[in-house]
Amino acid sequence: MKTEEYGNFEEKGDIFHNGGVKICFNVDQMFDLLENLIKREDFIFRGCPEAKYKIYNSAQRYYIGNELYKQVKAEDMNKHYTEFISNLIEECKNWNNSTVSNLLLNSGINGNNCIPYLSFMQHYGVPTPLIDFTYDPYVALFFAIDGETYKPSDVEIDNYFSLYYTFQSMGAFAGWQATFDEKFKNNALTYDELSYNEMQILTPKRAELGIINNTNIINQKGLFFYNNDPTLPLEENYLEFIQYLKKEMGEDKMKEFAITETLLNCINFHKSLIPYIKKKLDDLGITREYIYPDFYRMKDKALTSASIKALNTLVHVSDEKPFWEV
Repeated sequence: MKTEEYGNFEEKGDIFHNGGVKICFNVDQMFDLLENLIKREDFIFRGCPEAKYKIYNSAQRYYIGNELYKQVKAEDMNKHYTEFISNLIEECKNWNNSTVSNLLLNSGINGNNCIPYLSFMQHYGVPTPLIDFTYDPYVALFFAIDGETYKPSDVEIDNYFSLYYTFQSMGAFAGWQATFDEKFKNNALTYDELSYNEMQILTPKRAELGIINNTNIINQKGLFFYNNDPTLPLEENYLEFIQYLKKEMGEDKMKEFAITETLLNCINFHKSLIPYIKKKLDDLGITREYIYPDFYRMKDKALTSASIKALNTLVHVSDEKPFWEV
């Protein structure tokens, strides 16, 4: 088994709202659209360098790519995958004489709360069931094009990258939140308890979750989408969830609760637009230096600026001769 990809835009159109939309020009109009979405303060975004990529998290890619699922029967895969994630968290806690645990505990984090550990692991590249999203569409665009160049391909979808977005007040999210809150008590949540949620948005706006434990998440305006399935990408797990709801509550009830049939909106940008979009982002201050702040450079900048101000400080001029002329 391998992680799957979209072969064409027709496939994406069946999964995402506007999944088949392709932008080859009029980028400024798209930036106007994004500005309007920012003003509504309800949208979250994800950029992806390849339009063909399905939205897997890093734990899924590792679990599938290394064929760990072959160790168990199909009916035991969910439990096996959950244990795999739990073991990763425990290894993170115990690493280097519990360095990470001590860091988080000294920050007031409950040691039985798995979410800060998952956030920390995500930052340092340990596979997790989390998917990075951001409140800022320009940051999402940065991640989609950072280090990318346009290399023309005969396969149409290879010539595009994607921006995904959704709104947090969607009805499905309220149901997930209720399940989450039922388990999240006393600022503690084991991974086994978290896995009762099929999907969940984890936001730094809830300080008790302890997501903000590295500096990058500040400028990146980051948050996470949790997907508990071992093999289904986020968008397909949501579709399975919707099919279940249709049977349980019916389409009329779904509309009443504002539960949409697709999880994400999609805009596919032609890669030939990358230089222009990069210039637009540079003008907005969305640069690599901003996204990945280097605090050693802060030291140099602070010393240089403070020294210049000290050297240019106006002091009281005495009538007495300078000591070297006495």
